[in-house]
This record gives sequence, structure tokens and C-alpha cells, in this order.
Amino acid sequence: MPVKQAIILLTKGILREQHMRRQVMLYITGAAVIMVFAGSFIPSSWAREHLILFSIYWLLCAWLTITGILLALFDILLVRAGAKKIKRTLEDEYLKTQEDQKK
Repeated sequence: MPVKQAIILLTKGILREQHMRRQVMLYITGAAVIMVFAGSFIPSSWAREHLILFSIYWLLCAWLTITGILLALFDILLVRAGAKKIKRTLEDEYLKTQEDQKK
């Protein structure tokens, strides 16, 4: 049970902190790029002999890529939501100052 709670806490920390989330995206993307590069050197004869390992390798690479994309989309949504909130706050402050100047 403590391992499960630790994983949940780590996941929450990664998702909530922008800097940490972007670092994780960098490492995930880097790992996927390295895997694609390394995978291009796998001989086709070895791939035919070890089809399961070959498939697992590329599924892991695809999983890393999809995880990186989903984190990037999540980051974009959070940045847009934060920008909208700041824009509303600035508009409200501007309207208050305009009303105060009219009085």
C-alpha cells in the first residue's frame, strides 16, 4: 500500500508543478528519440527471430511518445487557463480604475 500512495503523490506533484512537468516531458521525449534512433540499428534478422521483444520495444517507444504528447496537451490547457484567469483579473482591475476615475 505505501508504494501505491508514493506513486500517487509523485504523479500529483508532476502534474501540479509546471517546471517538474516540463522536465518530465523533456526526459520522456529524449528517451523516445533515443529509442527511435537505437531501434533503427536493430538488424532485421534479429527482429524476425525475437518478434515479441521487438514488439515490446516499439510499444514502449510508442507509449513514451503518447505520454509526452498527453503531458504537453495538459500543459497547454493549464497555461491557457492561467492566461484567461490573468486576463479576467486585469480587465476587472482596469474597469475598477475607470469607474474610480469617473467618480
